[in-house]
Amino acid sequence: MNKVLLIVDMQNGFAGKKIYSDLIPKINNLINSNQYDYYVFTKFINKENSLYAKKLNWYDLLSEDSQQICVNIPQNSFIFEKYGYGLKQPHIDKIKEILSKNNEIDIVGLQTDACVYAIALQLFDNDIFPNVLINYTATSIDIDYVKKILVHQFGKVDERQ
Repeated sequence: MNKVLLIVDMQNGFAGKKIYSDLIPKINNLINSNQYDYYVFTKFINKENSLYAKKLNWYDLLSEDSQQICVNIPQNSFIFEKYGYGLKQPHIDKIKEILSKNNEIDIVGLQTDACVYAIALQLFDNDIFPNVLINYTATSIDIDYVKKILVHQFGKVDERQ
């Protein structure tokens, strides 16, 4: 039964904003605590013809440098590239394999109200409980509002420091 930490979109292109950059040392400390058997990173990749660009006029994370992960990556890690909010089914299947008989995963990262939430819903739909470590996430909207949504959907958030 493996303990796994899922780190969502901790990348250079997001880290320049203060609300996000403050999260880098916290997540590095969590990674360096060695309390997990495996680490799964998501890496968002934007494209010039994506819906983010065409419909939202959002052109960040187009360059390789902006897409680079900005926290420590231990040896026992997997990196999943994604082009939208959530994961592809092969990524979910790999997470299930890594978890072994465990059906719970800790989740940290960015944006709590978008990618973290979308991935949490996907995991839940695939019989994996998403334990969102709310103090290790960040968002550009009211975190208390997001916290209420997560509690409503999953019954709780993990408020450990």
